[in-house]
Amino acid sequence: MKKFLIRLSIFVLILFVLALGADIIITRQFKKLESSPFANWNDIYSGNIQSDVLIMGSSRAYVQFNPYILDSILNVNSYNLGMNGRAVESQVVKYHVYRHENKNKPKLILYELYQGSLDTSNGYDRIQFVPYLQDCYLWKEIKPVDHFTWADAFIPCWRYRKYKPDIFAVFKGSSFYQREDQKVYKGFIDYDKQWDGKAFAKIDTIHYGQQPLAIAEMKQFLSECHDEGIPVVFVIAPYYIGATQKIENISGMYKLFHEIADPYNVPILDYTYDTLSYDTAYFYNASHLNRTGTTLFTAKLAHDLDSLNLVPR
Repeated sequence: MKKFLIRLSIFVLILFVLALGADIIITRQFKKLESSPFANWNDIYSGNIQSDVLIMGSSRAYVQFNPYILDSILNVNSYNLGMNGRAVESQVVKYHVYRHENKNKPKLILYELYQGSLDTSNGYDRIQFVPYLQDCYLWKEIKPVDHFTWADAFIPCWRYRKYKPDIFAVFKGSSFYQREDQKVYKGFIDYDKQWDGKAFAKIDTIHYGQQPLAIAEMKQFLSECHDEGIPVVFVIAPYYIGATQKIENISGMYKLFHEIADPYNVPILDYTYDTLSYDTAYFYNASHLNRTGTTLFTAKLAHDLDSLNLVPR
């Protein structure tokens, strides 16, 4: 029995060492990526972002708020923390990790709002967190959202068990993550695409999010910013007018946004009915501006922020 236990212990130790080595190699490979979403997290963990202005929100933030234009017009150092397919609780987790790793306090947060902001995240693009789960701070923050377990944080390679195709693709060098159009600049992706309205044409009604958990999360975030003296500006970026007209009870959506914003004196810059919203030439789908639209919108936003004295100096 004693020999068996010794042999078993040696076998387990060998497996652990092999798994640890594989874990280190796989993680390093993901951390070399310069494409979305990993480049964004790699920037955060570098601890060197140190931005004056942070941009938060969904994919409508990370493809429509160009930091280069904001920096040029406002003479600031901005960074885009937008998250594809993620709602408020994931966005706040990313902000918290950013603040944990980058010690400076932002002077302004631009928070992109749209009809899906106050939904709850559905696990989309979950793999973006996986290479960084050994950071206990991130693991504790994201665990309630994406239901990661203790094993994902502490057992080598366990967190990669569901992502074998992604691992193979990253090492092969031909995955989605290696595409040129997924490379980022200060968290921003510059999409140069033409209008495609196929998905929009199939939608009859668009519902807006009003999940109690998401609303509470947003209020808590605004309370934290208020206590720290960090100004927040809500920005409703242009949305193709045909899609806006399909939003059910849009007045109720605006009312909810103001109910959340007003107690914390958060201004709302609303571009829902901006001239850009009426022309598909500026969009690649109903909810996302293309390169031309993004360039025009970001410049307009920067000038509005400047004229309204919403950028602390």
